[in-house]
This record gives sequence, structure tokens and C-alpha cells, in this order.
Amino acid sequence: MDNGTSRAQVRRIVGEMSPLGAREANSGDRLVEDLGYDSLAVIELSLRIEQEFTLVDLGTGPTADITTVKDIEDFVVQQQAAPSDAA
Repeated sequence: MDNGTSRAQVRRIVGEMSPLGAREANSGDRLVEDLGYDSLAVIELSLRIEQEFTLVDLGTGPTADITTVKDIEDFVVQQQAAPSDAA
């Protein structure tokens, strides 16, 4: 999946799951202030993103700094580009 497609899919998921009701999410939207996410909704979103993109646990590592839709997009693209070394 190319970066543009991944980013669009992240925006679609974030918008669909917004606690304020389904809406179009933009890269600059803030999860809490603009889209109404609280801690439980963020956990649910994390699980959905993990599942959708087959990623490792988003609840650990550098994800604490994620506050905007673009932060999620960047994280997903970065994780997809990282080599999957199992050794």
C-alpha cells in the first residue's frame, strides 16, 4: 500500500470513529480538541489502526506524542516502511 493510500485510509478510519459522529477527518485535526476523542476512544482507535494495518502494539513506544491525525498517518507510514526483522 502506498503512502497516499495509507494516509487516506487513516483519515477515513479516524473520521468514522470520531466520538462526535462520523465526519471527514483532516491531517491537521487534533484528536481530542477537534474530533472529541477521549482516552477510551483513543484505545479503540489504536486497536482498529493496529488491525487495519497489521501493526505492532500502538500503546507502547513513541505513540505518546500522537495528538493529530497527521501524527497517526506519519506513524503508520513509518511502521510500514520499517523492515520487519524477526531475527
